[in-house]
Amino acid sequence: MPAIETSRSGRLRYRPMERMFLAAVMVIALAVAAWGVWVERRPQVTAPLLRGPAGSLVPVAPPVVTEFDQDSQAPHQIQSSTSWLLPPYYQWEANGSAGAKLGFVRVRGGLLTVGVKTATPEFRGYFLTTRNPFPAGWYAHTWAVSPPAVTSGVGELVFAVQTATTDQTGLINYVFVSLVTTRVHGKLRSTWEIGYAYGYEQNAHSVILKKIPESAVQPQNGMYHLVIWTNGSTAYRAWINGVEVYGSSGLRMQIAPPFDAYLEVQEKNTAYAVQYRRFAVVPTGGVVLRGLPASAEVLWKGRAYRPKGGEVVLPVSAQAGEASGHLAILANGKETGGDVTLWAGEELTYEA
Repeated sequence: MPAIETSRSGRLRYRPMERMFLAAVMVIALAVAAWGVWVERRPQVTAPLLRGPAGSLVPVAPPVVTEFDQDSQAPHQIQSSTSWLLPPYYQWEANGSAGAKLGFVRVRGGLLTVGVKTATPEFRGYFLTTRNPFPAGWYAHTWAVSPPAVTSGVGELVFAVQTATTDQTGLINYVFVSLVTTRVHGKLRSTWEIGYAYGYEQNAHSVILKKIPESAVQPQNGMYHLVIWTNGSTAYRAWINGVEVYGSSGLRMQIAPPFDAYLEVQEKNTAYAVQYRRFAVVPTGGVVLRGLPASAEVLWKGRAYRPKGGEVVLPVSAQAGEASGHLAILANGKETGGDVTLWAGEELTYEA
């Protein structure tokens, strides 16, 4: 059973005397934070997805995707918090019950590694979590490397979607897909566990909804594509490599939206680390192209689409997350086209 992670909020509670010291520090901290917000939120120039004789398609609502394609720098602690930022991935933060001395996160060679350096007699974990909460009913995706074996103890790869209000309420409610690797009587055993957790940080419980052997779903190119969808209250669905491994609409979970996603490791009696290649969160629905001329035609993966009210919606599955193919616009006897990757929920606008 996956361990309950008791350090998800990243908060420290301070005594009154300590607050006086923090007040002095906050002047500098607020100035630094304001600068960081300006850097993150200043207007960005978006390059066209396609450009050619028939015009351009420019993203106006780009997908929420993190490709771990830049090597990380040394983590920096967030002021007045146990959480750490991982440059250049400023939209994420690291934390966990293992603490910064035992837990670590880094990005090298296109992979995020989350690990605990030293075996502990009780479950300890570490994670990287999003700092941009997303609504209920969105599809959270991650691509995880098939995790290593253990010589003893228990190691877990965990993908979780949790209420983003833990800091305010103390509730630690979340759903999870976990691959638990252990040795039983000298034999290696790996089991997928799908479930949810509920309760307060220091008194939480988990419910296992389903267990399946790792062999039931084979990795693809050494990876597992994990997808979680939930409304937070009654419905929860999970997929592994396109196979729906759990689905129910009759649960009672009380996971208040919006949500944060966690790329996580857990260990007991073994040093353990797991790796993730990327993360995405997408809404239900296809890809919307707006501002098209009435006479235009859009070609996508061998099918033709005509605008209605200047719009075309291309079918891209939210459960698959993305789709690659040849996209072309025919307008005024000219053509703009190319091979692209589109994400569910993406919005593009046409510019002549």
